[in-house]
Amino acid sequence: MFDHLKADYQKAGSLDLTLFVQSRNLDGTLDRMGGPYAVADIYGYSCDSGGQWTQHAAILREQKARRLAITASGKLAEAQDSDEAIHEVKVALDALTAAVAGPRRAATGKQAVEEFAAKLKADNEAGDMPGRPSGIHALDEISGGMKSGEFWVVGGKPSDGKSVMLLQIAAAHIERGEPVAIFSLEMMKHEIVGRLVSRMGRVDFGGITQPKKLTRIDLQSIQTAAATIAAAPLWIDASAGQSLETITAEAQRIRDSHGSLALVVVDYLQLIRGGRSRNETREEEVARASGGLKQLAKELNCPVLSASQLNEQFQTRESRAIGHDADAVLIISDDGIKIAKMRNGIRDSLLPLKLDGRFQRFIER
Repeated sequence: MFDHLKADYQKAGSLDLTLFVQSRNLDGTLDRMGGPYAVADIYGYSCDSGGQWTQHAAILREQKARRLAITASGKLAEAQDSDEAIHEVKVALDALTAAVAGPRRAATGKQAVEEFAAKLKADNEAGDMPGRPSGIHALDEISGGMKSGEFWVVGGKPSDGKSVMLLQIAAAHIERGEPVAIFSLEMMKHEIVGRLVSRMGRVDFGGITQPKKLTRIDLQSIQTAAATIAAAPLWIDASAGQSLETITAEAQRIRDSHGSLALVVVDYLQLIRGGRSRNETREEEVARASGGLKQLAKELNCPVLSASQLNEQFQTRESRAIGHDADAVLIISDDGIKIAKMRNGIRDSLLPLKLDGRFQRFIER
């Protein structure tokens, strides 16, 4: 049913229930969908949030399983002998198992080896940079770039430049024309664009916040940078009260509509609303958000970059799970950027970088 709904929508740009039922009746597929009432039931279902899509899929599987069971019971009643009855039961059981379980997720050893070989070949052809460049040369040298499926976390104390680093890395992707989705739980859209313009156009950020200080050359640089941003495959979600479910749903929607994403930025982790239950601690809530972002990176097959507040001991606040979930943890300190964790690169090193707030970037000392 879903395939037919999708095909009709893509063809006409909209869905008409009456025409859909008539078309399916003519091509003989209406009965297999459960009839017009089953179609109307699914057609009228509404998903208000990303978290409900899983529930919706489960409902579809359940309804399909019921239809298969009803069909199987009819065939079983019509069986001529025990052998035919056993055959019908086996066919029905296989169909029900497939319907309830959904698509196969586990790969065979052969499939896994083929994927490994393809990845090894692609990394070899990429040379010294198997991942996507972050735009920070010293970081790329030890990491080999940001690889698909990785979850990166930038840690720092308030006003240490966490958002600057996130957007500096995003800007490098934008300048290469790669699709980027930015989810900001702290800044407004115009603030994000202002920081990107400062970084990409090399415009003093003070002039962005106080336009009367801008020169004619600044205005030209702003215009050029803004045009690049406007033309880029870039999406910015600065909605209030974002949760892991809404971020996941919107990122999936962008991926599905555009075809791919090169980077997802979430600024920042502790501000994600978790819908904490009565018995859940704050640490468990943050851990759920951290684990969810790692799973999002795997599902979208692109790096997910986020930030985390640090406590006085330079540890991620409110949950140790952040460090466990992340593939890379970068700590902003007074003497540089410490590589606290680098699962697929060199760790325990110090990058001699410092914050250049004027142009919204980290530069070598």
